[in-house]
Amino acid sequence: MTIKRTILGCVAASIAGLAPVAANAEDYTASTWFAPTHLLSHFPYMEWRESVSDATGGDISFEIYNGGSLLPPKATMSGVADGVADVGIVYPGYQPAELPLNNVLIDTSFVSDNHYAAAFAYTDMIMTNPDVYEEWSKNGVVVGPGFATAIYNFVCASPVYDLSQAAGKKFRTAGAAQVDWVESIGGIAVSVPFSEVYTGMQRGSLDCALVDPTTLIVGPKLAEVASDVTQIPVGIIIGASWVYNKSFWRGLPVEKRRILMDEMIKALARMEVGYEVQGNEGYEGSEEQGVKVAPPADDLANALTEFNANFLSELPAAAAERFKIDPPDALVQDFIDRQEAWKERLDGVDIQDQDAIIALLNEHIFSKIDVDTYGMSD
Repeated sequence: MTIKRTILGCVAASIAGLAPVAANAEDYTASTWFAPTHLLSHFPYMEWRESVSDATGGDISFEIYNGGSLLPPKATMSGVADGVADVGIVYPGYQPAELPLNNVLIDTSFVSDNHYAAAFAYTDMIMTNPDVYEEWSKNGVVVGPGFATAIYNFVCASPVYDLSQAAGKKFRTAGAAQVDWVESIGGIAVSVPFSEVYTGMQRGSLDCALVDPTTLIVGPKLAEVASDVTQIPVGIIIGASWVYNKSFWRGLPVEKRRILMDEMIKALARMEVGYEVQGNEGYEGSEEQGVKVAPPADDLANALTEFNANFLSELPAAAAERFKIDPPDALVQDFIDRQEAWKERLDGVDIQDQDAIIALLNEHIFSKIDVDTYGMSD
């Protein structure tokens, strides 16, 4: 089976023009649809692969297929369940029918204003909430810790700090909540691929993009075409960093599963610290290039507060209709409460201290998870 997957991966990589990393027929297979240098590949896969190999003395080693060369985003969960890969990163927004409760949490994350709190609250939900966990298990996988990107802001080619400046501006959005928010302040929501944001802002077909600050000076380098960054929290992306094939997970001895869990915890901490560091570097680097970085005016900030309150009050009924489920009021409130609890815990630590973050994760999440039994039954 491993050899079969390796051959399949090499064929896929050849077609995509992306070679697998450190291909070896004896390795297990991991799939990510990001470039190797992207935060969501570098920390939870590239570095993690090395730490797992070192911790197991080479007994567990993964071939990493980056850039969707083995499994594209929408097919990752089913591909992992079918054994095409042993583990992969999954964004539940691509599987609304299969993961409705997870999609409710994704919708709720529009009001998130702390990426650590969102990542850790979501991790807790998917691994310890029976209903949320069951969604993954019913789809043939064992879910591991989650992730959260840095908080999205306005990145604009002209100043947009108040409602008058927002009116009539064309904003690149991603997701229904962002569309509704932009339209509520008189803006025009535009749906274009992220790869077209730079040229859109450069040519004037876009005035602003709702993006996280890590995109400002690396990757797309939007600071080159932006004049202003408004630090207003307008959403976040959450997902599952590690989703395992059940046969793979259950076939490992408990001591190896324990190592995988320990290394995932470390990688989760490194990833969120990485988002914090690179986000701050994005702000600082933008200012060095002459971009203004500032908070919104009171009227824009108040408009967001009002929008978020209405959004949350309407979300359970809207989700019930969209996903044909019972109104998830309790689920939404649970996620919000867990984020608030995490913000309080994080207040007392250096959020760039990886060891301090790991200690909090172990104390408040992973001490509740019994690796002997986790993922071992449906």
